[in-house]
Amino acid sequence: MRRVALVSWLVLVLAALGTGVCAAVIRNQSIHDAGRSRDVGGLPPAEVFPLAAGRVVAVDPKDGKITVAHAAIPRFYMERMTRIFPVEDRTLLVGLTPGDKIRFDLERRAGHYVITHIENSN
Repeated sequence: MRRVALVSWLVLVLAALGTGVCAAVIRNQSIHDAGRSRDVGGLPPAEVFPLAAGRVVAVDPKDGKITVAHAAIPRFYMERMTRIFPVEDRTLLVGLTPGDKIRFDLERRAGHYVITHIENSN
C-alpha cells in the first residue's frame, strides 16, 4: 500500500515536470522574490497597494488632521468607515474642502495611521 502511494506521487511529480508546471511555479516564485525589498520585511512593492479612496468630511489645517469617509483599505485590514487621520505634512490639506473625493496613502507609525499622500480626484 505504501509503495503504491509513493509510486502515484512520483508519477504526478514527473507529469508536472513534463508539462513545465514546476518550472513555471519556480520562475514565478523567483520573480516574486526578486521584487521584494529586503529593508521593509518582505512586503510587496508599493505599486501592489493602490491608493485608498474616500470623501473629505472635515479639514483641520491648524491641527494637521482630516476626517475622511473612506472605502475599505485591505492593506491595513480596515473596513469602510469615517475616521480622523493626522497628515504627515499640513500642506497636503491645502485646497481640500468637505465633499471632495480623494485618493490617499497611509503609513502606520507607532500604532497610528498617518496620511502621507493625498490626490484630489474630483
